[in-house]
Amino acid sequence: MQDRSLHSAFTKQYHTQKDIAAAVFFRVIFGFTGCYWAWDYLISGRVTRLYVAPEFHFGYPLLDFVQPLPGNGMYLLFAVMFVQALLIGVGWFYRVAAMSFALCFTYFFLLERTNYQNHYYLICLIAWVMPLLPLNSLLSVDCRTGRIPSNERTPAWVYWALQFLIGLPYFFGGVAKLTPDWLLGQPMGIFLSTKSEIPLIGGWLAMPAAAMLISIGGLIFDTAVVPLLIWPKTRIIAYVFCILFHITNATLFQIHIFPWFMILASTIYFSPSWPRWILGASPVEASVDESAPLSSTLPKWAILFAGCFVAFHCLWPLRSRLNNEETSWTERGHLFSWRMMLRAKEVGIGYAVVDSASGRAANVDHKQFLDPEQAEKFARDPELIRQMAHFIADKFEKETRRRPEVHAFALASLNGRKPQLMIDPNVDLAMQPAAFWNCPSWIVPLKEPFRRDAWKLPIDQWKSHVELPEIKFLEQMKQQSANRSAENPKP
Repeated sequence: MQDRSLHSAFTKQYHTQKDIAAAVFFRVIFGFTGCYWAWDYLISGRVTRLYVAPEFHFGYPLLDFVQPLPGNGMYLLFAVMFVQALLIGVGWFYRVAAMSFALCFTYFFLLERTNYQNHYYLICLIAWVMPLLPLNSLLSVDCRTGRIPSNERTPAWVYWALQFLIGLPYFFGGVAKLTPDWLLGQPMGIFLSTKSEIPLIGGWLAMPAAAMLISIGGLIFDTAVVPLLIWPKTRIIAYVFCILFHITNATLFQIHIFPWFMILASTIYFSPSWPRWILGASPVEASVDESAPLSSTLPKWAILFAGCFVAFHCLWPLRSRLNNEETSWTERGHLFSWRMMLRAKEVGIGYAVVDSASGRAANVDHKQFLDPEQAEKFARDPELIRQMAHFIADKFEKETRRRPEVHAFALASLNGRKPQLMIDPNVDLAMQPAAFWNCPSWIVPLKEPFRRDAWKLPIDQWKSHVELPEIKFLEQMKQQSANRSAENPKP
C-alpha cells in the first residue's frame, strides 16, 4: 500500500506542469554567462597563454590525444562558443546551440588539466542536460519565429534536473570539507594570511579566529543551503546568506564567473513564478494530468538513465573516501569531487635527465615549455609531474634517438606542513605508466604532521631543513664518470 502511494505521489509530481518563468531565467543567465566567459578568455589573452603558446598540455587519463586546434583554431573555437551561448540566451535554434555548446565546452575542458576548475565541471554537466530541457518554450526567438509553439508551463522534472545539478557543488562541497585540516582552520588560515592588505577587514582576516569561523561557517553553509532554499519559510534568509557567501568568495579569491553565476542560478530553488512577481505579472498556476500513467510519457530506459545519472553523481565524489591516503597529497580522487579550497600546496620541483649511453646527467628547465600558470599548478599533482617527465623524455629521444631516464626532485608543503619529498627521486618517471586503481609506489606517502603555525620559509631554503634520502642515480653517474676518468687519464 505504501509503495503504491509513493508511486502515485511521484507520478502526480512528474505530470505536474509548472510555470516556466524561473526555468527561462536560468536559460538566459546560463547563456549570457557563457557569452561573458568566452569573451573574457579572448580579450584577456588566456586563450593565447594557455592554449596557443605552451609547447605542452597536461591531459586526462586516456584522453591525452585531445589537443588544441592548430593556427587560429582556438580563437575561432571561443568565438563559436560565444555565439552558441548567445543563441542559448536568446533562445534561437536553442537545442542545436545547446548541444553544440556542450560539445565545444567539453573539448575546451579536456584540453588543459591545469586549468581544471569545479565550476567548469558544473558547466559541462549543465551544458549536456540543457538540450533535453524545453527552456525555449517562452521568451525566445524560436517562439517569436514560430519554430516552436509558446508554452507558459514546463514539466516539473525540468526543475528537478536543474535543482539537482546546482545542488551538487553545494552539498558535496560541504561533505568534502569534513577533513581534519579543514576543521582545524587550514588551509583557510594560509589563504587569509595573504589578504591582510584588504582595507578595514585585512587585519581581522589574518587572525586564527577568522580562519576557524570561515572554515566552519563554509562547511555549515554548503551542507545546509540547499534544504534551506527549498523550504519556503527559510528561503529568503538562506538566499541572503547565499549572496554574502559568494560575494565574499569573489572578493577574497579569484574564482572568475563562478560566484556570480551561482548567485543567479540558485534562484532555481525559488517559486517557478518568481520572475513574474518581480515584473508585476500574474503567476501561472500549476496543472496536473493525474490520468496519464508515468510510463505513457517517460520510457523505462529514460527512468533508468536518470536513476543511474543521479546515483553516479552522488557516489563518484565520495570515491576518495575509499582510498587509504591523503587525497590532497596524492591528488587521486581530487578532481570531479567538488573539493574546493581544501589544499594550500606549495611545491618546489626540478627535473634531471640522465643519458645512460654517455653517463651524463643534466638539469632541465621545464618552465621553458609551459605558461607560468601551468608551471605553477602542475607540480601539485604527481600524475602531472609524471606527464611532464614523459614529455621531456620524448623530446630528448626525438633529438638524440635515445630514451633517457627522467627523475624529478619535488619538495612539497601541504596546508602549512613542513616540506617533504613528494616523488621518489630515484624512480625513472619516463618509464612509469599512468596509475588508475592503486597509488603508484613512486609517490612518497605524506608523513609530516599538521602544524598549527604554518611553514613560512621560502622554497630556496627548504633543502637545508629537510632530511633527504640518498639519490642513487646521481651517485651512479659520479661513479661512471670516475671510472671513465681512470680508464682515460689526462696526459
